[in-house]
Amino acid sequence: IYINNHNYLLLFFQRVIIYRVIHPVKYFTSYIERNVRPDGRKFDEHRNIKLNINTIKSAETSALVKYGNTTVICGTKLELAAPKAEDPDSGFLVTNVELVSLCSPKFRPGPPSDHAQVVSNVVSEIINNSKFVNLKDLCIVSDKLAWVLYCDIVCLDNDGNIVDACITALTASLKTLSLPTVTYDPETEEMKVDTNNRISLKVNGLPVATSFAIFPHCEKSILLTDPNTFEEEMCGGNGANMIVSWNNGFLCGILKSGGGTLSIEQEKEAIKVAKERTQLVEKLIDTCILKKDQ
Repeated sequence: IYINNHNYLLLFFQRVIIYRVIHPVKYFTSYIERNVRPDGRKFDEHRNIKLNINTIKSAETSALVKYGNTTVICGTKLELAAPKAEDPDSGFLVTNVELVSLCSPKFRPGPPSDHAQVVSNVVSEIINNSKFVNLKDLCIVSDKLAWVLYCDIVCLDNDGNIVDACITALTASLKTLSLPTVTYDPETEEMKVDTNNRISLKVNGLPVATSFAIFPHCEKSILLTDPNTFEEEMCGGNGANMIVSWNNGFLCGILKSGGGTLSIEQEKEAIKVAKERTQLVEKLIDTCILKKDQ
């Protein structure tokens, strides 16, 4: 009896997988009509988040983040350079997102894909709009010397909602960053870097991005929080359709790209869900940093 039941379940799941491949829209719609997502989540439910601080020992600071199966790692490197002539009192914060070929069969080895460049620009825009780091704090000597923060983010496994994972990894990494003390002699233009005497980087809050997929169904749109890759594809986007970002209790950006239209009530609901989720992510980052310091 056990063998028969086992074979029956195996045959059932095989048919479900085949049905999903042949009729993905019907498969997805059948779940949505029952007010549940294919992975069992509610529409406004996000996946479990795991965070590990200082994963890469060769970087100044780093963070590894998992949103469900989506895995992202961020490492930060430091460099000294002259400020821009048009902005002599500011340093640099350079973010770069790499979607390597091993993270998804959609990507191939070689130059960065268009999607990788879009994700990199979105991450940079969210961080800049949130005022997370004041670039003037990175200036050591006006018009002479400033810090350059290179934040390289690599996706190891892309199962949707890549922007949220990148923002969490980046903010957790910079939250733990400390800068070496630098002395500069303007006459000789000599500088000395003391790596034993460090100052923590000043940050403003903890910006958190919350992504949504928008699925048009029966003349209305359904919001899906923290979409996975399959849900993003079913909602007609190469990535999430809408991203809402909060920092320090303030709404600092809404980015919508494709998907169905939303009513005013749905927009308010998305903002509310994003605000509540921001508090959870902030608590997660603060807890991980606190345990690391103990």
